[in-house]
Amino acid sequence: MQLFYEGIDIYSKISLNTCIYDSYGEQQSDTLRVVFNDGNDLWDSWKPLKGDKIAVTLGACDTGEMYITSVRPENGKICLRASSVPQNHNNKCNKSWQNIRFKQLCEEISARHTLVCDFYGVEDQVYEYVNQQDKEDFIFLSERCVLEGCSFLVYNKKMIVYSELSIESTEADITLEIKNDMHFEYKDESNDVYSTCIVKNGKFTGKYSVSGVPEKVLTKVINVNMSGQAEADRYARNLLRCENKKMSSGIIDYDYFLGGYAAGSVINLDTPGVNSWNVPVFLTHVRHDMVKARTKLFFRKILEGY
Repeated sequence: MQLFYEGIDIYSKISLNTCIYDSYGEQQSDTLRVVFNDGNDLWDSWKPLKGDKIAVTLGACDTGEMYITSVRPENGKICLRASSVPQNHNNKCNKSWQNIRFKQLCEEISARHTLVCDFYGVEDQVYEYVNQQDKEDFIFLSERCVLEGCSFLVYNKKMIVYSELSIESTEADITLEIKNDMHFEYKDESNDVYSTCIVKNGKFTGKYSVSGVPEKVLTKVINVNMSGQAEADRYARNLLRCENKKMSSGIIDYDYFLGGYAAGSVINLDTPGVNSWNVPVFLTHVRHDMVKARTKLFFRKILEGY
């Protein structure tokens, strides 16, 4: 293992108690929790500060450069928490735009936080008017991404905005065998999916429906400008996707380390005892415990059709 603090590998100089890296594939920055044994009370004199840079690697697992968000002593130990997003990302902002493109919005938000913005399969829509009213940047951007059927992840000084449909259409090149003696939990509530979404903003009403499921209507009232019927219907489609994609999900808790697995990717499952789950799934969250050498996967089934 290597543990870089402000660019220097300090792993051989410290006693590591805990190192848990959580990577997220949807609308959330990665996090890191590191606990050092501090029996000689040295860490406080070294003065770790919020905003300091930290990175950990173990085999194929690499946290990328992260930023300290808290430093907390606890019973002869020091606990550091870090995020893939620099400081001040919780500040609320107020700004409005006219005739702005979706990608321009993403690039402006990422630039505020010194992140490079990359795109994957994103269709660049044009908005007549957009208003960010007293909202944190990433909450505002997350809401805008949902309306466009997109998500984003933040890793190693980059914000990657992607079309969910595009990334879910990628053919998985990894198949993971899940044996019956392994710890896994699958949840399938696909019978409760919505067949129709109706979205309103006082000026337009958008609607989108899917076939082959029982009639169940989701109604959303949003305080977002919609400049025409096509935009309203597009929002309805993507809000329906956002709600229905949550219906089939699962967790696999491994007794060993899968360092090459990262959130935001698609893999195939092979579960001999539950054949209905032998399908591609999207990894929404991956937790790597680098001290215990264990990995926990959180995922959902691929949503087809919209």
